[in-house]
Amino acid sequence: MDDQRNLSVYYDGVLQTAALHLIDKHQAVEVQYPGPDKEGISKSFQIRCQDQDAIFEIILAIPYNFPDVFPTVFVPDPYFSRLYPIPHLDKRKVLCTFDAEVAHPNISNPHGILDEVIQKAFILLKKGKSGENSLDYLDEFESYWIQEANSEILSLLSISPETREIHLISFTHPNWSVTKLVADTRMEGETWLVQAGATVDPTRKKAFYLPLESIGLPPFPTKNGEFLKRLKTVSGDAVKPLLEFLNKDTRPSTIVFSMPYKDGHIIGAWEHANAQQYKTSHYKRKGKVQKGLKGFRRWKRNALLELQRDFRDLGVKKQLVTRVDKMRLFTRGGDGEISSSQRIGIIGCGSIGSHITKSLVDFGIDQLLLIDKEKLTFGNVARHLCGANDVGNYKVRSVHQKLASHFPHLEVTTYEYDVLRLLRDYESVLNRCDFSIVALGHFPTELRLNRLQKDGIINKPLLYVWVEPYLAGAHAVYVDPSYIGCLHCVFDEQHAFLKSVLAEPGLYSKREAGCQSTFVPYGIVEVKRFILDLTFFIEDIQYGKMKENVLFTWLGNLTLQKEKGRKIAGRWAVAENYSVRRFPLANFARCEECNSNVI
Repeated sequence: MDDQRNLSVYYDGVLQTAALHLIDKHQAVEVQYPGPDKEGISKSFQIRCQDQDAIFEIILAIPYNFPDVFPTVFVPDPYFSRLYPIPHLDKRKVLCTFDAEVAHPNISNPHGILDEVIQKAFILLKKGKSGENSLDYLDEFESYWIQEANSEILSLLSISPETREIHLISFTHPNWSVTKLVADTRMEGETWLVQAGATVDPTRKKAFYLPLESIGLPPFPTKNGEFLKRLKTVSGDAVKPLLEFLNKDTRPSTIVFSMPYKDGHIIGAWEHANAQQYKTSHYKRKGKVQKGLKGFRRWKRNALLELQRDFRDLGVKKQLVTRVDKMRLFTRGGDGEISSSQRIGIIGCGSIGSHITKSLVDFGIDQLLLIDKEKLTFGNVARHLCGANDVGNYKVRSVHQKLASHFPHLEVTTYEYDVLRLLRDYESVLNRCDFSIVALGHFPTELRLNRLQKDGIINKPLLYVWVEPYLAGAHAVYVDPSYIGCLHCVFDEQHAFLKSVLAEPGLYSKREAGCQSTFVPYGIVEVKRFILDLTFFIEDIQYGKMKENVLFTWLGNLTLQKEKGRKIAGRWAVAENYSVRRFPLANFARCEECNSNVI
């Protein structure tokens, strides 16, 4: 058993000693495992757990990779039938003893793992029978609801305390089994689906959102009458709006509900089926299909009589609701913080601009303006966000499609134009953004944008971004027209940058055969490292922390540059690798115009 280099030998050795321990200490009897996932089980043992107050039997299933994972606890009949439903016991008769996401077995003590699992199982069964841990149902509400659900719905809904009609959209997707989505507006839902690669069914159908105080404890209702009775008991205020919706909606009717839980909400859905059922006469034993309410014309509706009297025994379908809204995804998949709803422009969607855009979206920005006139070429692929399958497409379209397929909630406007041509025709286009990032790498255009800021044509902040060869350094100049300093302030009269990292950066530009084929060499790994640090600077801009115009300078691997024989400017001779500096533009020898504006 000590030989852990051979997993087969190790696991077999642990299994043998585990079997002996269970037989000796717990009087276990080896049996065939009757539960799910049999292929992962090596041996299983029936064990009786008892004290003076209770007796239970469990089947402890030892997985092939024990002790690296916990054993499975199966509750056989007749004990399961007497106990279910209780917290932590599912319909498959499996009892959840330890959450593998937060608890980890002590692999150096396999026998202790077995004892702990058996003891925990007995405690959970005993508490479940007495009702002592009934509040645990809320912790596992979704798993219990899922066990009884026979379909799934995606949701973009905003959770709120108001009842309202919502849109139920049918669709197909090549990779998904789910075919329904609910959204507050049809446009929002259809946009999300199309960007995710789905085909939308044009049929229009409404559903109903119903915030509940509670839906009670399992077992959950299964029929019309049971649902109505449960709602009257635990969420009485919801009954009237539910009936009002059902009175005007054609069946089947989908009800999406939420209820508060801890700091958030639990969400689920159910469906009321078409009001028809087969009825058998008690006298002549003849049957017929009842399609309407007694005493009413067939097209008339009275939801109260439908649920409470004529169709009270009609089954209600439970549905799993999977939230795909931005709030849910970024709370679960991030740190719980959602970026503010700002609109950011990206001018230039090349290697730098495309990765900045991806970083912004990862950060939670979902409203973007993308401007770039170029199409993607094979020469771009090595360090661009998009790949060879996008070659020949406009960069802005490829970036949009790639990001929207990952984050379908994005709202993106694209322009396949030179930014100056766009501003000539629509001079206010950048003023519709909270600020814009300029990643063109074309100094004359950047100077022209700087001029437009000075002239008041562009009245929103711009962040000019560029990199030096081999990513020895990278820079960003934040210019808000209301503060002192501009892009021109950090360049001398010969347009040489005043804080360059390389002593002569122009020496390291590369040129391929052909006119206008000069490029700046750098690798994508260093780009991503720079943009990660730049994102925190952008975060300060976004949250209004920038109270002056600033030069942001990022220093790359200076040691490597020196080893490669590239001369570092004296000002950075002793600087640390991968460090960041911020310089107020007011401290520079300002350009003539900025100086003249200082009182």
